[in-house]
Amino acid sequence: MKWITARRRHPLAGYVVVTLALTLFGVGYAVIAPGAERAEAQTLAAEAAAAEEQPTAEDVAEGREIYNKTCASCHGPNGEAGEGYTGPDITGEGAAAVDFQVSTGRMPSMNPDAQMPRKPPVLNQEEIDDLLAYYNAELGDPGAPGVPSSDIPGEPPKRADFEDHGAYEEALEEWEAKYEDYIEGAKNPNAGMELYLANCAHCHSWSGQGGALTGGRWAPEIGDATPLQIYEAMITGPGTMPEFSDKVITPDEKQDLIAYVKDLQAEPNAGGIFDLNRVAQVAEGFIAWTVGLTLIVACAIWITAKQRTHD
Repeated sequence: MKWITARRRHPLAGYVVVTLALTLFGVGYAVIAPGAERAEAQTLAAEAAAAEEQPTAEDVAEGREIYNKTCASCHGPNGEAGEGYTGPDITGEGAAAVDFQVSTGRMPSMNPDAQMPRKPPVLNQEEIDDLLAYYNAELGDPGAPGVPSSDIPGEPPKRADFEDHGAYEEALEEWEAKYEDYIEGAKNPNAGMELYLANCAHCHSWSGQGGALTGGRWAPEIGDATPLQIYEAMITGPGTMPEFSDKVITPDEKQDLIAYVKDLQAEPNAGGIFDLNRVAQVAEGFIAWTVGLTLIVACAIWITAKQRTHD
C-alpha cells in the first residue's frame, strides 16, 4: 500500500491513469462496436425487414381481385362510385378508414347507406392487408389518413389462419407482448379518462356501452374494439363521429385514452337480479326512479281501493 501511495504522488501518475483509462475505453468500444462485416450484416437485415413490410406487386394484384369481388359493386371499379352505384366515393377516405370498416366487419355490406353494427370480419388479416395494398397503390389519396403505426395492436391472430398450431401460438405470443407494451406504455391513463369523458362518453356512455343518437342512428358499444380500431376511428370519424386528428388529440394522448378504454373494457359487470348491463348512471337512475314511483303509485291505488271497499 505504501508503494502505491508513494507512486500516486509522482508527477507522471496522472498521465499514466489517463492513458490507462483511454486504453480501456478504446478496447471496450472495439469489442462492442460492430465491425465492417457485422455492420453490413445488420444493414442487410434491416433492409430485408423493410422490404418484407412493403407490399409486393402480387399483394396488389390479390388486393385488386378482392376489391372487385367485395367492393366494386357498390363503390365502383375506381372507388369513385357515382351514378348507378349505391356506395360513397372512398378515394379520399384513406387506408385507415378502409381498415376500420373492413376489420370490424361493417364492410362489405349489402346496404352501405344503413348504419352497420360490428360483426366478425368477412376477410382475414392477410386479405385485408392485400386490399389495403391495392387501395394505397391505385385508389386512395396519399394525403388521407393511412393505417397508423404497426406498434398499435389490431385484431389478435386467429387459429384458422394458421396451418401449424406452433406458428399460431408464436404469433399470439407476439401479439400479446405488443398489446401489453402499448397499453403499459401510456404515460397518463388518468388524462385518458378525462379525454374520454370530455369527448366520447356523451355518445358511447361512461361505460362504453354506446347509446342512441338522432336520426335513428346510434353510437356503438366499444367493448370489443382493439387499440388500432379505436385509433383509426378517432382519426377518420366513421359515421357521425367527429374526427380527432393527431393535431387535436396527440398520439400520446390517444395512447392514454386507449389505455383507459381498455381498463373500461376489462371492468366486470356488477350483475345482480336487475342487471342493466352498465347502461350508465343517468339511465340506471331514471329506471330506478320510474320503477320506484310506479310501485309507490300502485301501492297508493291499492290502499285507496281497499279503504273504499271497507267504507
